[in-house]
Amino acid sequence: MDKTLRALSIRLSAVLFFVMAMVGWFNGHDPAVCAYRASIGAIVLYGVVRIAGNLAVRILLDAMAQDQARRHSKHG
Repeated sequence: MDKTLRALSIRLSAVLFFVMAMVGWFNGHDPAVCAYRASIGAIVLYGVVRIAGNLAVRILLDAMAQDQARRHSKHG
C-alpha cells in the first residue's frame, strides 16, 4: 500500500508543479519564480498526500479490524 500512496503522491505533485508553473507564467511572473513556487507547492502537496493517505489507510484498517472483532464475538 505504501508504494501505491507514494506513486499517487508523486503523480499529483508533478501535475500540481506544472499547473502552478503555468499559472504563474501566464500571470507574467519570472520563470525562476514560477519554478520556485511550483516546487514548494509540489513538495508540500507530496507531504500532505502521504500523511493524509497513511491516516486514511490506518483508519480504514482499524475500522475493518473492529468490525471483524465484533462479528467474531457475536458468533463465539
